[in-house]
Amino acid sequence: MSYRIVVILFFLFFYVHTLFAEQPFTFVTTDQPVSVWKALAWDILPGGGHIYTGHYEYAGVFASLKISGIYAMYYYHNYWQYRGSLYRSAKKANQALDPEHDLLFKDPEGGYKTVKEFGYAYDRAAHYFTLSILANAAIYVTSWLFTWYHVQEINDNRQPTYMGFNQFSFTTDGYGTMWAAYTMRW
Repeated sequence: MSYRIVVILFFLFFYVHTLFAEQPFTFVTTDQPVSVWKALAWDILPGGGHIYTGHYEYAGVFASLKISGIYAMYYYHNYWQYRGSLYRSAKKANQALDPEHDLLFKDPEGGYKTVKEFGYAYDRAAHYFTLSILANAAIYVTSWLFTWYHVQEINDNRQPTYMGFNQFSFTTDGYGTMWAAYTMRW
């Protein structure tokens, strides 16, 4: 368990170091367009895609959300397995002791439950695990959408711009000429 704390502290140390640096680093040069696929691949790591595009505040938010989400999946998976073992043990013990009646068994979290109640707790733990998976998917999709938007924004600013002019000239009177023009950017 202590290696997880070391990894989290290591990540936070290097993240805070890059956040307060005077010249934050970026992975891409300023004259080339940013690859969408590289940014999305970097975004698999917590905050990687946002660091790749130079948006460090988003990197901090999504890194903390992704790390919390992964921990929630880990925690609820273990809780689901724990509740499943309690349910199976209570079911097996009830069948061995008195299959005709619903016996009460002590719940480690407090109180007494029947086999059916242990089954409900097992199903509830499965729902928590499923919701943690869905929350992680939502966090990753949202992070990928923000990364994609930032890459599009960066590439729009780095694309060469072509200006086209179309002029209309009208001669009005002896005082001069009136003209109108519009500019197209593509």
